[in-house]
Amino acid sequence: MTSPRLLEWAGQPGPAKVLAAARQRLEAGHGMAGRPLRVSLTAEERDQVGKLLGTRWVLSGRPVGAKALADAVRSLGTDLEALLTSYGGQIRDRPTERAASARQAEEERTRAIGVLTAVGVPAAPARTWVARRGLPRAGSGQLLALASRCARVWQRLPGSTVLLTVLAAEALGDPHALDRGSAVAAGVLRLLGYDVPATAEAWRATWDEIGVVCDPVSSRVLVLNLALHGDATACRLTVAAGAEPLWLTWRSLTGTFGSDAPDVYVCENPSVLIAAADRLGSRCLPLVCTNGRPSAAARRLLADLADCGVTLHVRADDDEAGREIVAGLNAAIPGMRLWRYSLEPSPHRRYEEQDLDLLLRDLDRSAAS
Repeated sequence: MTSPRLLEWAGQPGPAKVLAAARQRLEAGHGMAGRPLRVSLTAEERDQVGKLLGTRWVLSGRPVGAKALADAVRSLGTDLEALLTSYGGQIRDRPTERAASARQAEEERTRAIGVLTAVGVPAAPARTWVARRGLPRAGSGQLLALASRCARVWQRLPGSTVLLTVLAAEALGDPHALDRGSAVAAGVLRLLGYDVPATAEAWRATWDEIGVVCDPVSSRVLVLNLALHGDATACRLTVAAGAEPLWLTWRSLTGTFGSDAPDVYVCENPSVLIAAADRLGSRCLPLVCTNGRPSAAARRLLADLADCGVTLHVRADDDEAGREIVAGLNAAIPGMRLWRYSLEPSPHRRYEEQDLDLLLRDLDRSAAS
């Protein structure tokens, strides 16, 4: 049993510092032999420690010897570990704890990867995702919980388009669970290969590329001479626009719509559509412009046109981004045709504006007839 006198000594500021340094060394798995303890003491604190180590040690100016401390404690009928336990609780085996914690963390990462790959996330992005900095610490259970919520969202990512609030409600039971700032929303975007957008505008645009609409009126697609029929608001707008370029929002495409046009052409750049409006006007065949990567509104429009029997003729710039656009639409819309375009990589970039005359010739109704 530790003597009351020794416990009283241990409670003073100087001895408390010394014992904390001794505990740190023992918990790290080291013995009390070897180098002195690293501890900074004031003159008063040194005098307090000297009540155990002796006046000669106080006057010597030497640091606290680890072995000397252990021997001095033992001389009072106990050992250092017993004193530390009585004064500050059980001495921990930190190396063993760290090893166990590392095993738990690795097991949780493995389980998180399994949860993600089980719903179709490719293995490489899943492994990269669990290793990212900024995620909950593995081993706490929080990483697996986040991965599970991201997996539920992944399972419901749209083949066509959906409102973000609807996706959140269906996947997570809360229409605001994927709001900007949500860890789940950020996690899903990173799994898809996107950085988390820094601005509200970039946030909407990023989800729009995926086919998820944050704002039904900010997701839009540019059209020319595309007459639609049905009960969607876009039908009235396209008829009224005539041969004038028209932006259709995702909201305006809500409802049913179709087209009697047998063929609709699709380009990437607004400059092509504007040139067609200026030079061809009403002679231009129906034309849709994705304005870069297709928005949710563009994907909705093109998918529904294809569903009602319209043949889509699609192209973009002949560069890596353009091929990604066309390949994505080709995968999503069966029966789509390429319009003066190849998905094979080209050694030289070529932009739509460089082939403008050829494209306008294809779009000219009078030339086609």
